[in-house]
Amino acid sequence: MQNHKNKKDWKYYLGMTLFIYCWIPYIVSGAVLFFNIPLGKLIGIMAAFIASSEISFAISVVLLGKPFIQMLKAKFKGKIFRHKAPGPPRPISRTRYYIGIILLILSFIPCFVVEISLFFGYPKTEEGHVVMYLGVIAGYTIFIVSLFLLGGDFWDRLKKLFQYPGKSPVAVEKS
Repeated sequence: MQNHKNKKDWKYYLGMTLFIYCWIPYIVSGAVLFFNIPLGKLIGIMAAFIASSEISFAISVVLLGKPFIQMLKAKFKGKIFRHKAPGPPRPISRTRYYIGIILLILSFIPCFVVEISLFFGYPKTEEGHVVMYLGVIAGYTIFIVSLFLLGGDFWDRLKKLFQYPGKSPVAVEKS
């Protein structure tokens, strides 16, 4: 098995750049709240900024792959639980997998609801914009939680979906 952690090519650097960027919009969104910008415009700016964050997170995870997810999980568990070192990855249960899939699908619903309501001219008040923004943030949070529930094997299957099913590198070397 090839160790992808040490392979530092363009995918690694682009993935790490996107992963670092994905946390910046949350920090900036918190700071922007203190500026004197009308709430309606502020919500739109923050929603677009955080949407770019979620997209960059998803792309970074795809580029960095399963070893990166395992490293993140190990560090997260190490900071929280601190009682034992992470062992070999265990397959996730069927229940956890289905919960992760359901959450992944449900995470897109708030964005569609916001788009449809904006198309029909809602909300009419600033409080409505805040509710819509919080709904979108909840959707993005559910998206991230679903990725961690689905585990690293899910990302391997997802990456294979985008790979051309041509000749394998082993078959090319033999000929």
